[in-house]
Amino acid sequence: MTKKHAMLAIVLGLVTTFINAHAQNSQNPAPTAPSSTAPLTNKDVLEMVKAQLPVDVIVAKIHRSSCSFDTSPGTLKDLKSAAVPDAIILAMVEGGAPNKPELRAPEHGRNLWISKFTCQTEAAAAVAAVQRADLAALQQSDLFEAASSFATDHEQPAGTWRLSAKETSYAPGNAAERSIVGWGAGRAHLVMAYELWDPSGTSVWKQEIKTEPPLWGSTGETAGIQDQGAATSEQPGKLLAALAKFFARPH
Repeated sequence: MTKKHAMLAIVLGLVTTFINAHAQNSQNPAPTAPSSTAPLTNKDVLEMVKAQLPVDVIVAKIHRSSCSFDTSPGTLKDLKSAAVPDAIILAMVEGGAPNKPELRAPEHGRNLWISKFTCQTEAAAAVAAVQRADLAALQQSDLFEAASSFATDHEQPAGTWRLSAKETSYAPGNAAERSIVGWGAGRAHLVMAYELWDPSGTSVWKQEIKTEPPLWGSTGETAGIQDQGAATSEQPGKLLAALAKFFARPH
């Protein structure tokens, strides 16, 4: 065999190998990744709770996802026994409703700036924690393309929406009163009055949001925001749900 014939044989062999490999790949395509749009189920929620994700994050995920929950009375009892927080159970019940509003995609350029929330002095720690949690939740949501606050942008940037809030009622919780007076006494609670302004400076939405621990779980102490539980941690989830309903309506 001449050198020329040897080179030709090598080239023909490579071409044949390529054609056979392509044919085999066509007959056995690579497996596709599972769809990420599958509706949320009870199992998904239990896994998120087990992973100790914040309550407001799980609630926001439920409100922004398609859901296929079993919320029969027996299953609700099982969820309670599994230590699923009440706010998440409520979101699951609401998430399974057939008339749940579908969120619109964010409008191009819809950016949010959050002004400093106002409050009485004794509520300062609670309100500061709520403000940070609200900002984090809104930054992760699809309601706005971006969200910032007075902490980084001291003045409202031009063309942004503005969210303001004022604490209108607050109680840090009193374990002593609860133990003496009884069930329902000495409960922590927080009421925030929110207001949303569009880029033209027009107030377009207002709502008061009240949060407090359930009757059977309210053991807040007289000091320390960490003891207030749902009185502060559920504010972001309820805020996102309320804003989602507002933006879902035709304007």
